[in-house]
Amino acid sequence: MPRTRMPVWELFKYPAVKDETTGVWTVRGRYRDDSGARRDIKRSGKTAGAADRALRLAFKNAQVQSQQHAERAQRMQEEALTLGELAMRWLEWRKPAPVKIDQTTQTGTVATDELRLQTWTSYESNLRLHILPAMGELNVSGLKTSDCERTIHDLYNKQAGTGYRTAAMAKQVLMQVMDYAVRQGHRSDNPVRSVSRIPNAKKAPVKLKQATVAAVHEAVRARQPEPGVGGPKPTSRLSDVVLLLMATGLRIGEVLAVRWDDIHINGSAMFLTVSGTLIERKGAFYRQNFPKTDDSQRTLPLTQEWIKAMIRRRNLNRRLTPTNAVFPTRNGTFVRPSNFRDDLKKATGGTLVGEKITPHVFRSTVGTAISEEFGHEAAQMQLGHSSPETTRRHYIQRPDIVPDYSSSLGNLAPPSD
Repeated sequence: MPRTRMPVWELFKYPAVKDETTGVWTVRGRYRDDSGARRDIKRSGKTAGAADRALRLAFKNAQVQSQQHAERAQRMQEEALTLGELAMRWLEWRKPAPVKIDQTTQTGTVATDELRLQTWTSYESNLRLHILPAMGELNVSGLKTSDCERTIHDLYNKQAGTGYRTAAMAKQVLMQVMDYAVRQGHRSDNPVRSVSRIPNAKKAPVKLKQATVAAVHEAVRARQPEPGVGGPKPTSRLSDVVLLLMATGLRIGEVLAVRWDDIHINGSAMFLTVSGTLIERKGAFYRQNFPKTDDSQRTLPLTQEWIKAMIRRRNLNRRLTPTNAVFPTRNGTFVRPSNFRDDLKKATGGTLVGEKITPHVFRSTVGTAISEEFGHEAAQMQLGHSSPETTRRHYIQRPDIVPDYSSSLGNLAPPSD
């Protein structure tokens, strides 16, 4: 039976031995250091106690020297660690479990990590394209706030008011990477915390004029095949999707992810449950069986115009498909949001009556229309935001003329003669 291996830094002593000729006591011992090697040690003294104390002191000094050597090696390693190397470790640590896609139903597995794959992909892309080319070779230990400030703000074009989202994402990602460095003991502070705020160019939400809304509906209904261009002929799908966007204010990924299972009929009323969204990333396209946020999961009543369109679509498309999509392709799969945007651009020419036409504009138009009649909180619930402030800032167009409140100011006027 093999002998038990000696524990690291545990001193084993032999009994003290006295040299009868000189009267000197000697104590021998052995131990294993951090490398696992066995070390022999001995010390002498005028008495057995003095020799024992000398041996213990030598053993303790050996421990201290080994610790100092390890700290020096660690310090040298940390000083040589670059931001690029640290970022790769952080990305690997944050990477969520891969999404398993059912190719028949085009649905992805439910996320088991708080970070979604599309978010992680955005982080990786921002690091690879913007942060690391500028800072990747800098040592983590020597990274300064001024380095972070310059890199982040260089991504924002103040004159043109462009690049805000890229710069804001870079600041967010770099903040998390350096927080990771602090937790791993590579730094005692996070230099990104003192980076100044990125000025955001104010972009007013757009509400389409009534004439533009009518023109959009007419354009998507009247779309014809382009001369000399092959491919499938236009169908009513484009106009029906636009109608649903205008009737609900949903995100385009949520609309194209609607299945017949999400449509509910109660008497003469029809309701739509927002239960998922489409994820379109490089190398992956699938239906995520939950919407963008928890507040996005909701049930909305549909307008009579859309109810008519839904009944018509159901009568025309009685063929069951594995995806059960309300707006399927010819093959029964979900329509990619990017393809829908291309179709919408072709139908409207990108602009119509001087206004840019996008799915996001439809969403802000719906939000503004509801807010004007029912208030910000009603618009928030319709659009599925977590707070009315998000709805107000990004999706509701402020009126140019303030409503007349002058009747409440009569008592502030000077008394009449």
